[in-house]
Amino acid sequence: MCAGKVRSGFTPHLRAQVFDAIRGLRATRCPFANLPSERSGHWGEGITADEMQLLTWVKPRRVAEVSFAEWTRDGSLRHAAFVGLRDDKRARDVRREECDAV
Repeated sequence: MCAGKVRSGFTPHLRAQVFDAIRGLRATRCPFANLPSERSGHWGEGITADEMQLLTWVKPRRVAEVSFAEWTRDGSLRHAAFVGLRDDKRARDVRREECDAV
């Protein structure tokens, strides 16, 4: 399930690391059942059908750690930031986690 877009946190070094890690994992179709989305709001919007045509999809084999402030009512991440790739978890073992209260 797609939980939102993550733009913050992608330094040039981390971006290069991610691209190297996903090289060869290109997929022919979107792996998410809940896309496209027409949601919109103050904190961002979902991935639209038009955007779907521009994106490159990869097979869900790598795990990324993402920090975030909270879950929205519709199940998206608020204030998401990329932290890094994880090698200690398999993609199939990832489950939704609640954020820690500050």
